[in-house]
Amino acid sequence: MTSTAIEYLISDIAAIDRVLTEHPWLDTLLSADEAARADRFRRRTDRDAYRGAHLLFRLMAARRLGIDLKEAGDLALTRRCRTCGGPHGKPEVPGAELSLSRSNDTVVIASAPASSPIGVDIEQVPSDVFSGFDDYVINPSESLPDGEDPVRQRIDLWVGKEAAVKTTGHGLSVPPGDLTLKQVKRAPSRSNSDRQWTASISAPEVCELDALNISSLPSPRGYAAALCCAQRPPIEAVSLLDIVEVLPRLGRSKQTSTGSIGQSRTHVVTEDRRDAVRHRIMAESDVC
Repeated sequence: MTSTAIEYLISDIAAIDRVLTEHPWLDTLLSADEAARADRFRRRTDRDAYRGAHLLFRLMAARRLGIDLKEAGDLALTRRCRTCGGPHGKPEVPGAELSLSRSNDTVVIASAPASSPIGVDIEQVPSDVFSGFDDYVINPSESLPDGEDPVRQRIDLWVGKEAAVKTTGHGLSVPPGDLTLKQVKRAPSRSNSDRQWTASISAPEVCELDALNISSLPSPRGYAAALCCAQRPPIEAVSLLDIVEVLPRLGRSKQTSTGSIGQSRTHVVTEDRRDAVRHRIMAESDVC
């Protein structure tokens, strides 16, 4: 794709697993390192979540770069911490800008042109925040309005700041309490894309973070998500259905050797199966 818009996709892991069941060859797109990292998790749910999130990351990267989804497994995905130089931190793919976040069984992936660094974060809203949350996250200049869900307000603040430090790659080396999230009221005459960006970051001591733009993303019930970018490009939601509709064309004309890593089996995609998975995804989507 050549769009300058930021695209984002929010999905629960169960929906991704259903797509993998319909298209098991997709599992082979993960690198050996990604598969090994997934296998280090003790709980199967965590392993499945890691694999699903990184598979979706690769598919979104291929979509952004305009390459065949079958080539998503060939993309060089690297991580390098800007603080210690270790093989962790913000994932990068040459030629595109992407960000990934997962909370429990829900994942969000965002993609943008390489010239537009972005960060995205999603969190499940808990029944209460951890002890010391306010001291760690809320800047002394910030105040929360009365009359609203206090936990939700705090998580909204958290995801906005987390998206910002992910944009620059600082991560939590910059404490969230050092940042101030300021709501921005756009003039009615502003473009639609401008109105999508409802807040900005104030960080006078960290110039890379100062004045970054924040957008609150529509999220599944019980979750909060935010997107960050230095510019204010249009933001477009992508559904898992948009990805699924492309996949059957990859295997329609021939059989494809597929399966999980280390396995092999034959998979033939049919129109009936394609329609079945599409209907399941549409029926079970639960976005506010």
